[in-house]
Amino acid sequence: MNNIAIIGAGTTGTAVAQQLSLNTNNNVSLFVQTKTQSNQINEENKNKEYFQNFRLNKEINSEHNFELLNNYEIIILTIPSRQFDDYKKVFSDIIDKDSLIINMSRGLLKDGMTIHDYFTYELKFENFVSLKGPSINVEVIRNAPTLLTLSYKNRSDIIKVKEVFKETVFYFDFTTDNNGVEYLCALNNIYAVYMGNIDGKFNSSNTTYFILTQCFKEIKILLKYLKCDTKTANLGCGIGNLCLNSLSDLSRNRTLGLIVEKGFYNAEDTTNNVVLEDIKTLNLLNKIIEPKLVKNLPILDTLFEFFIFKTSKKLNVDFSLLLKNKFKTVLTYGTFDLLHYGHLEILKRAKDYGDKLIVGLSTDEFNEVKGKTCKFNYKKRKRYLESLDFVDLVIPENDWDQKAEDVIEHNIDYFVMGDDWKDKFNSLEEHCEVIYLPRTKGVSTSQLKQLLHG
Repeated sequence: MNNIAIIGAGTTGTAVAQQLSLNTNNNVSLFVQTKTQSNQINEENKNKEYFQNFRLNKEINSEHNFELLNNYEIIILTIPSRQFDDYKKVFSDIIDKDSLIINMSRGLLKDGMTIHDYFTYELKFENFVSLKGPSINVEVIRNAPTLLTLSYKNRSDIIKVKEVFKETVFYFDFTTDNNGVEYLCALNNIYAVYMGNIDGKFNSSNTTYFILTQCFKEIKILLKYLKCDTKTANLGCGIGNLCLNSLSDLSRNRTLGLIVEKGFYNAEDTTNNVVLEDIKTLNLLNKIIEPKLVKNLPILDTLFEFFIFKTSKKLNVDFSLLLKNKFKTVLTYGTFDLLHYGHLEILKRAKDYGDKLIVGLSTDEFNEVKGKTCKFNYKKRKRYLESLDFVDLVIPENDWDQKAEDVIEHNIDYFVMGDDWKDKFNSLEEHCEVIYLPRTKGVSTSQLKQLLHG
């Protein structure tokens, strides 16, 4: 038997328990906070607070003594992320570290940490997977076929999850991008609020899919900025979940957007769980996303202005702003000898500011002028850079004074350099915006050359 504990008996936990109980190899227990709720599930086979008239399978057991969790080999999380602090002791002291953790909770933890990182790096659990996708719990409990994205690290965990979910309505697509799945879930929710607001304003299919396309673009940019795989956005947890949350009348996030548009939103209402979760997510994103990037994401910027800064009384939409100067070009310079992780990080972050990244690469002749010796010649270094999918064009850097000419010739919007050059290129601000990015700590070309020389 698969001994499965589900922490949280809200709509998600209850619907998942109902499905898992259809597999006769599963022993399913719903862990709840009160003895009253536990007794109701065990004696009446009902969870009246969430599914008033639905009778659960009698095989589902309920417990309110969390000390018993150490007896379960599979733990499924369905509690809201904002409640995780209440379960710290349960997670760290009671659950067996060899247990398989299946995360179906949504949202981010404090400081923008994902639930995956919390369990993997802070609590040192080896076996952790996430299951997120386009799912409405009232439809799950009524046996509607449902797609979920399963993110994993260990292949053995896939086998176990498929065994546990056999005979249920759940189907899976897969990724190893654990944090991508976690972030997408949070991002989709807040963009769905904006989509609900748009439908409340215009009631137009043309406009709905116009804005939905722009939402998807912004989400992919954010995913890349958060160092996740943008291809994860193409899975159920990405485009599938975004569409469901944005377009289904059963979506609570979409409903919040409709309420905002109709003027019924109350910023002081601390009892609305959807409002609390979305504002928490926006606050966390406001802390971890660079302001200059946010200004290039007009939908996210609008959400910040309304919910966080309260500088706007409505969720505004400026269609010209959504596409105005959308195509932006970024320019950076460097030698890029012994291409390493630090180079990749700064190049990827530079590309996040625009749609096209041009790299000015120091020629062999210019390196002689600078007194630099390279392991690889210009031709090879150029080929390395051109092989990177986030580098669009490589041009030669022949001297110190060409930068202004390059900025003008290539219609540059952002000139980006490492912060060890801070204030050295401020003269270019009359032509474009100048940005200095922090270097990646712990790695440098000079250190690598020292190691090679032994």
